Amino acid sequence: MARRTPTHPCLGHSCHRCCLGTEMTLTASDAERLRALGHEGFYRRTGDGYLQLVNVHGRCFFLRGGLCGVYDDRPEGCRLYPLILEMDSWDVVLHDFCPHRREFRFREEDRANLMALVERQEREKRLRRRRRARGEPDDI
Repeated sequence: MARRTPTHPCLGHSCHRCCLGTEMTLTASDAERLRALGHEGFYRRTGDGYLQLVNVHGRCFFLRGGLCGVYDDRPEGCRLYPLILEMDSWDVVLHDFCPHRREFRFREEDRANLMALVERQEREKRLRRRRRARGEPDDI
């Protein structure tokens, strides 16, 4: 039987499935915080203007030995996962990809934080696209 911890199902199950083939988007503040810690090459700009974690050999850039190498400083989206915004319906749901999703406990505040995160990422994406169209340097 898998060990369990009351604080985080991922750790209790030694699970890092969400770190495999990740498409996690970042905010500019996520990227700035991680760069300030000395990390480079951990994100890319997508064609539509998002910042996204890089995968190395199909794994999140920060995954080391089955654990997050920046756990205390991980991106905001990683902190909220497996809570996601279902883009078709704009419903906040637990991601079906997470095998332990039902063991997480989220509050209404987490749902509001996720919506705010998505809105912030959308604003940042639009700003990057406008800057690119004007030939201006990107802020990050």
